[in-house]
Amino acid sequence: MVIQRYPHTATISYHTPGTFNTVGAYAEGTLVTISISCNIQPNNSRYIITESGDMIGYSYFITAPLFSDVDNVPKDAKLEFFDKEHVLLHLFPYQNHVEMKV
Repeated sequence: MVIQRYPHTATISYHTPGTFNTVGAYAEGTLVTISISCNIQPNNSRYIITESGDMIGYSYFITAPLFSDVDNVPKDAKLEFFDKEHVLLHLFPYQNHVEMKV
């Protein structure tokens, strides 16, 4: 039996910032989608402490290979896996991989 390091797939999606044209009409930014191979593990006992001191529990801990647009992913990006859309709480890029908390 071969164990896969990243047996799951997920999609990160977000919109780039919108712009206003010369007459003031707003144009929504472009939708960016990034498909990743990852390892999704359920979590129910860990928390993220926000800058204001709030404790936010997160449901999944996800690791993935480092991908090229990791620095451009905003805090409110959506992460879809297991046929559900989740809000990305934290994304930590490291030298060789990425850790995500959803």
